Amino acid sequence: MKKIRIGDCTIGSKKTFVIAEIGSNHDGSMRQAKALIAAARDSGSDAVKFQSFKAENLVVPGHAAFKKLRQLELPLSWHRELKRYADRQRILFFSTAFDEERALLLNSIGVPAFKISSGDLTFKPLIQRIARFKKPILLSTGMATIPEIEAAIRLITALKNDRIVLLHCVSNYPTEFKDANLKALMTLRRRFHLPVGLSDHSLGISVPLAAVSLGAAVIEKHFTLSRKLTGPDHGFALEPDELKEMIARIRAIEQALGDGKKIPRRSEIPERKWARRGIYAQEVISKGSVITKDRLAFLRPFHGLSPSAIDSILGGRTKVTIKKGMPVTISQIQK
Repeated sequence: MKKIRIGDCTIGSKKTFVIAEIGSNHDGSMRQAKALIAAARDSGSDAVKFQSFKAENLVVPGHAAFKKLRQLELPLSWHRELKRYADRQRILFFSTAFDEERALLLNSIGVPAFKISSGDLTFKPLIQRIARFKKPILLSTGMATIPEIEAAIRLITALKNDRIVLLHCVSNYPTEFKDANLKALMTLRRRFHLPVGLSDHSLGISVPLAAVSLGAAVIEKHFTLSRKLTGPDHGFALEPDELKEMIARIRAIEQALGDGKKIPRRSEIPERKWARRGIYAQEVISKGSVITKDRLAFLRPFHGLSPSAIDSILGGRTKVTIKKGMPVTISQIQK
């Protein structure tokens, strides 16, 4: 599977890339935005992500959502300051660009990657603009069909950018467990041979943890200082302690997944010797005696011969006397 570098992180390595999705949970407050960045850093997140939009460029005039979106805009003047603050906090900063102007701004301040939202999977001009930056693209696939995903990938690769991560996403807020459809991760990986991840909107941390077990290389999870805050995304977001717990469990799952080789682990070797049986003499077996099954015991710990080798000694004669309770070895038997 292709590996993609974002900052100091490698997507597709053994370590899951965790994005704390701040989105619009800054609530129009620079102070709150910075507090979220610091809290995400403390949680162990690899990156923070915002949403860069202008209401006039996003919805038609007079739409019911317009006023609220206007309040949640990330001012153009904030982007550079938040990027610098994140740099000082040693956490990656990037954003979802919802129009070409903001895509150009984000590129100019040096973001290491771009996110394209599920809603913009068919927004050809924006996809092409972002693809031309030749930076990694996290392409969200909520509400999408396979042909729509294929078309978006073709737009990007036609512009000589193959640094694409596909994010499985279900565009319900919050997403119910019955709709999470995590097996789609495997479908996307098999179909497109690209790194895959999850942009999650479910409650709690169960779905992201399951996604990591299924091979998700990226987890993006909405993040807030408190679910009691007003705003459209606070209610299904994780609070700082929960985000920290999710990441700790992700790191544990990464260790537990291992390398996939079915061989005894080093820690199993002592137990292997104890738990496996050996062939022992059930009674004194005099020199020259014929070995029969009733003269043998199959006991722990393993010494001498494994019970799997019994056919190699049955019917043979002993070269020496074997005392009761002693292991039987191949050198003692003449077939």
